[in-house]
Order: sequence, then C-alpha cells, then structure tokens
Amino acid sequence: MPVETSLDRLKILNDFGEDVITSSKTIKGIFDNPHENLSSGGEVPFSIQECYVVVRTADVTDVGQGSTLTILDSTYAVTDVQPDGTGMTTLMLEAQ
Repeated sequence: MPVETSLDRLKILNDFGEDVITSSKTIKGIFDNPHENLSSGGEVPFSIQECYVVVRTADVTDVGQGSTLTILDSTYAVTDVQPDGTGMTTLMLEAQ
C-alpha cells in the first residue's frame, strides 16, 4: 500500500515535473533522457539514449504503445508502458 496519495504525487509532479501533452490533455511528468553505456563485446564503446517520463497512472489511462506525446517542444512516441503498482507509470519514449 503506497504511503502517499494521488494528490501527494501530483504535488511532487507540479513542483518538479514538465508539461506532457497527450492527445487529449496536458499532464505533469518527470522527464529524463540519460545515456546508457552499452557493451557489445567489441573494442568500440557506444551508448544509447534511454528516454522516459514518469507520470501518475491515473493520468495516462488513454496512453499506450504508439501514442504520441509532446515534452519540452519535442515529439515522442510511447514504446512501452510500465506501471509500478504504486500509482506511478514510466512511459518509455522514442524521439520522432
């Protein structure tokens, strides 16, 4: 059972989140676009970007794989939806 309420989660997102524009509304989410170092066993190292946004699960009931989001004036396609069971969901993204 989560300690915080949905309203508590919204307050955190309002303080630290970015606007996330879906096809039907604007919500708040914590956006991150880090580089992930990968090793393919060769001599040349490389990395990929692991782009995602964390949002309240209740805010994205109509968002699924293939949905389009706009964050910080960039467009992203949702590649995976990962609810964590505590009322938050991570949306894995691909830049368009």
